Amino acid sequence: MTGRPAAWRYGNVGGHTTEIELVRAVYDAFAARDLDEALRHVDEDLELHAPGTAAAVGRSRPYRGHDGLREYFADVERIYRRLEIHADDIRTTGVSVVVFGHVELCVDDEVIRRSVLWAWKVRDGKVVGLRVSDVGPYDGA
Repeated sequence: MTGRPAAWRYGNVGGHTTEIELVRAVYDAFAARDLDEALRHVDEDLELHAPGTAAAVGRSRPYRGHDGLREYFADVERIYRRLEIHADDIRTTGVSVVVFGHVELCVDDEVIRRSVLWAWKVRDGKVVGLRVSDVGPYDGA
């Protein structure tokens, strides 16, 4: 595979750079707490499963559509003094993007670090699905 751009190598065999750029744009918008920018990249049919945040607010269903993303942003602001997301390794097959990383959050005065897996579903240049999975304590490795 020499001579090909890095995007064509490990973790992105099909060279799906557009999907990776889309996911990165949503991470950037979230980091900036720029809801309008995030909404530009998600479909009206978005289905967001964020069980940690949902449980903290007593929510039992996924966040859906643009209104759901607005609710998610509001819940994050209400619950966490700080929430940082670190996308450490991004891989894609085209319609799916899997991100391995970690979060660092502050609730009251407690700092919590967790390893997280984000599974993204992309259709027609928009995010239509996101499932967040806590995979255990983050050891900093």
